[in-house]
Amino acid sequence: MHNVRVDQISSTAEKAKHDPSAALVKINIAGDWRMDENQKQFGGAVTFPKGELVLEADFPPFLGGEGRAPSPLAYCFYGAMSCYGSTFASQAAMAGVEIEQMHITLSLQVDFRTALGLGEFTPLSEFKFDVQVKSPATVKEIENVKKLTDERCPAIWAMKNPVPFSTSARKLE
Repeated sequence: MHNVRVDQISSTAEKAKHDPSAALVKINIAGDWRMDENQKQFGGAVTFPKGELVLEADFPPFLGGEGRAPSPLAYCFYGAMSCYGSTFASQAAMAGVEIEQMHITLSLQVDFRTALGLGEFTPLSEFKFDVQVKSPATVKEIENVKKLTDERCPAIWAMKNPVPFSTSARKLE
């Protein structure tokens, strides 16, 4: 339904009832900071089931880059937006709600004063996701899909809950 393979989702859900590992995806990505000023500052390959894509990032000029590629945060925000949109589309399909067309936007503001060493400031404003849907469904059905999306989207979960992390830095010899 609207480019979502509901049968595959149902099959995965059924398998995960008995084997939680069926619903796990391990992520391991890597990239390199580039010292050559003729190159974009950062790059790394991201693999997926049917291929690989090299993503590159470059800070905007006011943060010491040249703006030759999306900033690192642009990828983060695109990831959040596409996660929300993908979750919306899949939840609609699983609920049998037809979507003829969907457009999503994300707006927010980033304050870099903390990164610039100017003190402690909240770096991110509210994330405002706006989903516009053309559908024969009722307003109530669309609102229900939004509710399910808000409850089930991993990006929204990560914004609501502290995500454990660890960092390390090692000197290479």
